[in-house]
Amino acid sequence: MKTERSDPRLGVLFSTVLVDLIGFGIVLPLLPLYARDFGAGGLAVGLLVTAYSLVQLVMAPLWGRLSDRIGRRPVLMLGLLGSGLAYVAFARADSLAALFLSRIIGGIGGSTIPVAQAYIADVTPPERRAGGMGLIGAAFGIGFVIGPALGWYVSGKYPGSPAGPGYLAAALCFANAVFALALLRESKDDDRATPARRSLLDVFAEALRTRQVRLVLATYLCITVAFSTLQPTLSLLAAERFGMVERQAALLFLLLGVVSAVVQGGIVRAAIPRMGERLLLRASTAPFAIGLLMTGWAEEPHVLVGGLVLVGVGYGCAVPSVLGLVSRAAGPGAQGAGLGMGQSVGSFARVVGPAAAGALFDVRLALPYFAGALVIGLAAVVSRGILQPSTGQDPGAGATSRGPAR
Repeated sequence: MKTERSDPRLGVLFSTVLVDLIGFGIVLPLLPLYARDFGAGGLAVGLLVTAYSLVQLVMAPLWGRLSDRIGRRPVLMLGLLGSGLAYVAFARADSLAALFLSRIIGGIGGSTIPVAQAYIADVTPPERRAGGMGLIGAAFGIGFVIGPALGWYVSGKYPGSPAGPGYLAAALCFANAVFALALLRESKDDDRATPARRSLLDVFAEALRTRQVRLVLATYLCITVAFSTLQPTLSLLAAERFGMVERQAALLFLLLGVVSAVVQGGIVRAAIPRMGERLLLRASTAPFAIGLLMTGWAEEPHVLVGGLVLVGVGYGCAVPSVLGLVSRAAGPGAQGAGLGMGQSVGSFARVVGPAAAGALFDVRLALPYFAGALVIGLAAVVSRGILQPSTGQDPGAGATSRGPAR
């Protein structure tokens, strides 16, 4: 039987998304430190991360609708070129304003994940679509392992300068665009009937029609807000408390990526059939909150590392569980709406979380992590009302991973 992994179109799409995310993973750990060199405080760094997510929140549906009209392939190509230009702007940045410009351009180019998901929907039958969507999650996980590792290496060659990491990420994106131009075929069938469009309000109302969906999405909001506190502040915390430089900050994000990937690839796959998504989700909140508290309290590097390991375990267990619950709660006729709402909730959390974390960091270094632990505590309370779907439903549907989301 042919699997989605054997389809060459999906293999090319996976490679395209993966290389784009590797470029993002190169830059993310280093961005706060370069911003600090231009005089940015915690709030400014938080807004720098928020700007990227805010642009994505606006652009993702626009890219999706454009891909319905002109095809998936040209929109994916435009996204890759936009990401490449953003990394060139990052490499040449000589002010905080230039860094903001690079992140805005990056948000425009990096908003094409829904288009990649639509590509998968075009080329896979419904019964195999969840496995195909898992390729996007796998690309996130691998990208956030390889990207920080490359950032660690290149920042050692070009210490204190965004040029090396920026130009490497740009080169990967431009090479990826050439690769996609040569090998990525269009997936959209122009002769296929296009479903009638509904307003976003109609789609959201359908997705939110049950208490189960509302509770799961509220839990997902808390999880993503809590995790996003790390993005603008972790590198700054490591520099302020332990004198770490760019290479060491990249290693901290590499650690998070490796732990999360191992957990999602091993523990989650084994635990969900035995425990169910609900129980695993609730169990994940303890290491998640404890890890954030340890990170905030850490006065020794080994405590910081231990805290990040626990955060990686908690996050790695929580996200596949909550996305699986979203998919199963939405039902077979509205999974697209449910998962689309989940993506919107995640984007909104990545707008709010980094900005709040940056402002709290300016007050006290540990405050973002203490606040994140409180938010995870709220997630634990909200998740008590979630029901475990019956065993008659597919336990793996939608239970795909997402790395430290873009």
